[in-house]
Amino acid sequence: MISVSPDQLASAGSYIAHEWGDYGYRIEEITSPTSAVSVFSVVCTSDGARFAVAVDRWSNCDVLPDDPAERAAKIRAMHAHATQK
Repeated sequence: MISVSPDQLASAGSYIAHEWGDYGYRIEEITSPTSAVSVFSVVCTSDGARFAVAVDRWSNCDVLPDDPAERAAKIRAMHAHATQK
C-alpha cells in the first residue's frame, strides 16, 4: 500500500528539481516501505539513469544508495527519526 502525503510528493519534486534540475526527470514509481517513509524511483528521460529519493512524513528528503543493504539501513534510520517522540 502506498501512503504518501501531498507534502511528501511536493518535497520529492522540489528536491529532485534542486539537486538534478527541473527538467528531464520522471518519477516512475512510489513505494511506502514504512508508514513514515516513501521512496520515489526516478529516471532521467535523456540517458535512462535511475536513482531513488526517500521522503519521510515531515518531508525530509535524501537520495538512497544503490546497495540494497545500505538502502534498507537508510530507510530504517529515516523511519526511526521521523517517528521518535
